[in-house]
Amino acid sequence: MPHLRLALILLFIILNTITVLAQEKPFNVVNITPDGTKYIKFGMNLQVWGRYSELNPNSKIGTTEVNDAYDIVIRRLRLQAMGMLTDNIFFHLQLGQNNINFTQNNGPSNAPLSVMDALGEYHFSEKLHIGGGLTAWGAGTTRYSANSSSSQLTLDTPMYQQFANTSSTFGNRNLSIYAKGYLGKFNYRAAITNPYRNSSNNLGLNSTVSTETPRAQYSGILTYSFLDKESLEDAYHKGTYLGTKKVFNIALGYMTQAKAMWHLTPDATVAYDDMKVLGFDVFYDSSINTKGAALTAYAAFNNNDYGKNYIQSVNTPNPAIGDNTLINGSGAGFIGVGTGNIYYAQLGYLFGKSDNEAKKGRFQPYAATQIADLKALDTPMTMYELGVNYYTTGTLGPKFSLNYQNRAVYDQTLIGAYKQSDRLGMVVLQCQVSF
Repeated sequence: MPHLRLALILLFIILNTITVLAQEKPFNVVNITPDGTKYIKFGMNLQVWGRYSELNPNSKIGTTEVNDAYDIVIRRLRLQAMGMLTDNIFFHLQLGQNNINFTQNNGPSNAPLSVMDALGEYHFSEKLHIGGGLTAWGAGTTRYSANSSSSQLTLDTPMYQQFANTSSTFGNRNLSIYAKGYLGKFNYRAAITNPYRNSSNNLGLNSTVSTETPRAQYSGILTYSFLDKESLEDAYHKGTYLGTKKVFNIALGYMTQAKAMWHLTPDATVAYDDMKVLGFDVFYDSSINTKGAALTAYAAFNNNDYGKNYIQSVNTPNPAIGDNTLINGSGAGFIGVGTGNIYYAQLGYLFGKSDNEAKKGRFQPYAATQIADLKALDTPMTMYELGVNYYTTGTLGPKFSLNYQNRAVYDQTLIGAYKQSDRLGMVVLQCQVSF
């Protein structure tokens, strides 16, 4: 019987898809009412990587220490449904998995789909939506704390903005209650989160995440839109609109959690630190000529206080065996989060449409950099990326991306700040299929 029910549900979806295709409507939207105010929308995103990585010192694959690695990765898989069921009730359900490669489970991977988003909302008015569940509405302080993975400008989102939250999972989703809405040219999101508890005890002289029962986490972002408003349908910010909107936003965000961190004092007593993160960013996306050429630009600043000399490696996905004792992290990780200031910027240019209407494909070269000026480092960590996207239909959907990333590597010392010792690189070719 369960299999019969599943088959009937799939048949219903297929028949509805055929019906809406025949009506020349978006094939992934099923209208519940003729005017489309009540609807269910389906989506899928698959990102497959072919990658070559120069690995950090002392990285291992299995029991063997190696300097580099090739791997194939399913970076993301997403299956989702969302929609307005009544005049006031909205839902969002998303299943998926991240970072499936040959290291997962030490063998062939049959990683199950996990629940990534499961939420319900009540819309009082345009000014106030209240919801709760497993969600990214309280993800962090800057734009890409919650990112739309299918519309990223660079190969991957600036992951440090998600790693900034020390108590979350699956791309910064948390169990939260939240409020959001529009206030004129402003929009806002604010959340109270029940954080996940850290189970790895690394208590030492430098600050780490406490393993004690976590206290509530509070976060919010206030955004001002100079031009077009962005959608608040779901929590995920687009990385590029390919010039289909004129967007110019500035935003200010915060996140705090009492006694989230701890460290040992010289007399071997435990001291607690609050997690406090402040974020400010600017986003611009607009066409710049009649052929549809477009410019996308983004810049962000974060001030992070996690306590004494806290650092965290950003390594997603890891081509080597995870080893948190390595200062840079294992694999292709770099020191991207910690107590101090972090600066980030990206810039992309989308070439205009061809005069030949049969040629739909469009190229979008881009560049990005992150500078992490952290208390534990002798010099700021710098990472830069160069790449290009090719949109096969000229729209957000199927695309290929080629990306080169170069990162700073540090030596661990017993006394004083960590010093940069090398720079290493990573090359990725991505195929993305989404709707």
